[in-house]
Amino acid sequence: MFGYVVADPAQLDEDQRRRYRAAYCGLCRALGDRCSQASRLSLTYDMTFLVVLLTSLYEPEETAGESRCPVHPLRPQPWWRSPFTDYGAAMNVLLAHENCLDDWRDDRSLPKLALARLFRGPGRAAAERYPRQAAAVAAGLAELGGLERGGVPDPDRAANAFGRLLGEIFVWDPDDHWAGELRTVGEGLGRFVYILDAVLDLPEDTRRGRYNPLSELGAGRAPSAFTDELTMLLGECTAAFERLPLVQDAALLRSVLYAGVWARLRAAEAKKTANETGGDPHGSGSL
Repeated sequence: MFGYVVADPAQLDEDQRRRYRAAYCGLCRALGDRCSQASRLSLTYDMTFLVVLLTSLYEPEETAGESRCPVHPLRPQPWWRSPFTDYGAAMNVLLAHENCLDDWRDDRSLPKLALARLFRGPGRAAAERYPRQAAAVAAGLAELGGLERGGVPDPDRAANAFGRLLGEIFVWDPDDHWAGELRTVGEGLGRFVYILDAVLDLPEDTRRGRYNPLSELGAGRAPSAFTDELTMLLGECTAAFERLPLVQDAALLRSVLYAGVWARLRAAEAKKTANETGGDPHGSGSL
């Protein structure tokens, strides 16, 4: 359920692309500095979105620079960080640790157990520093795990569980004036991501006889057949987003919520069409 909250490069100008990449690199550096070098393996664009959103809303002081790293050892990469970058790093490793543990409990996945052990120290440190968010993550994943183990075909209940989890992560300070709107953004985005993930997994889950909350509603439906439901779920998120007084990076953030989050659904539909027609899902290949 991670890796969906990304910007659409086609919607960004070059300055916005650089700003977005630099936020991602800043989050990677924060994971290494504040958590552990191994924690960099948990890096996602999902928490990059949260870093940019909170920085845009609260406008704290930023630091910036250019540095080499193991991924880019030859050419220094630009980065920027704010206090919310460190928060995003903590949430990134907290989610990664708990998610890997959950996968180990449910599927006995040895690779996920190995990752959970790598993330254990930083994950526990993040949980101790942010107990409210940690409790929400644990409760949400436990509810989702119970639904899956029980084979409960209830997409609303499952989506709401993941929505509550993400909603608490989006709230930096529960006493802040904007906490309610941020929680609504996170909850709506969480519900959307959960159902989108289920839509994309449905064909494979059906073939393999695996749990999917949409199994009784969506068997045989194309991914695009869920567009109306997904649009409604995302509408709750975007309505709250538009009520936030964002100026800096507002266009970048909109490229995520109005275009980027749909990228994998579009790709799945293009692949399905190509398989049915014998075409190229990426186009004709001509220049």
